[in-house]
Amino acid sequence: MTNYLAEYAYFTNEFDLDKALSEHKQDHWRAMNNTDRDVLNLIYHYSMEFGAAHLKHDTIAAAIGKSNGTVRRAIRKLVKLGIIDRVHYIRPVMNGLGANIYAIRPC
Repeated sequence: MTNYLAEYAYFTNEFDLDKALSEHKQDHWRAMNNTDRDVLNLIYHYSMEFGAAHLKHDTIAAAIGKSNGTVRRAIRKLVKLGIIDRVHYIRPVMNGLGANIYAIRPC
């Protein structure tokens, strides 16, 4: 059985995902603050099984101990830097309420 997240993933194995994360951190270290790095690490953690993460802003905020607005700013910055892709995902069962899908991009 394939997971729906696999169609959004850029990587098929953990090694390539690790390598891309390391390269992004090295290339953009000065452009990112600690919150940006925390958000990126959480997305990476949830992406390890299927290559992409399906997370709500509130889930990320609770995990890193920051506000929802701070998480949204960090995600916008990571997208602008070309580190992650954000896919707006509509869950038909929840009448459109749900979480976005995040995928770490290749370097």
